[in-house]
Amino acid sequence: MTAFWTGFRALYWRELRQDAGNPLAYVFGASFVSASVLLAFQVGGLFEAGRAELVAFFQFHPWLFVVLMPALSMRAWSDEARTGTLETLLSLPVPTSALVLAKFMAAWTLACLMLALTTPLWLGLSLLGPVDHGATLTAYLGSCLLAGAYLAIGMAASAASRSQVLSFVLALSFSFLATAAGLPLVGSTLAGFLPLPLTEALAALSMLDAFAGFERGVIEARALSYFLAVMALGLALTGLWVDHKRGGQA
Repeated sequence: MTAFWTGFRALYWRELRQDAGNPLAYVFGASFVSASVLLAFQVGGLFEAGRAELVAFFQFHPWLFVVLMPALSMRAWSDEARTGTLETLLSLPVPTSALVLAKFMAAWTLACLMLALTTPLWLGLSLLGPVDHGATLTAYLGSCLLAGAYLAIGMAASAASRSQVLSFVLALSFSFLATAAGLPLVGSTLAGFLPLPLTEALAALSMLDAFAGFERGVIEARALSYFLAVMALGLALTGLWVDHKRGGQA
């Protein structure tokens, strides 16, 4: 247990320091804030509803995360392999679970900080009218969990590939499929050649479906379990890939 926490803390802070010194982290943050706010106003009609609420802001987060989270996680393991530091990292007397969790938590911390940068919109809207702060806070929690789920998929893709581009494409593809499965157009298309129970099951596994309750300010046990399960599965697959590479250099 001592080796786990020592390794976790060391790698977690190393990743955060690297991200803090990486201009791409600031580009990702600025891109997310500007794109989410712009979409909320220009497409979602934030003020047109006549109510002080942020539903129009949160509804675009899944589609932004589909692109941004794979971009944020693509270098996590593939860059270590490309630069030759993976061998050194895997030779450390630290459990694989600590390495995997540290990299994931560092990326997740950055993603949550990106979300925190949008809170001035929340505060500004509260000056214009009564805002349901509990519902808004719940929606932010849902966005954090949503980002974590996409990051876990991206981590697994990054561990499976030595190429950042390939890991990005893989993560983007799986994330898009996991999101688009809940769209009515996709559901009606799949119903044309898949049994209805299977089509409904795929729609129920959609990120959009799981996030919908959080958007409304409701924490549903099923949605919470779904996001945690996706993260657990993604990190478990990442651990398997890392263990395979560790065994290969033994």
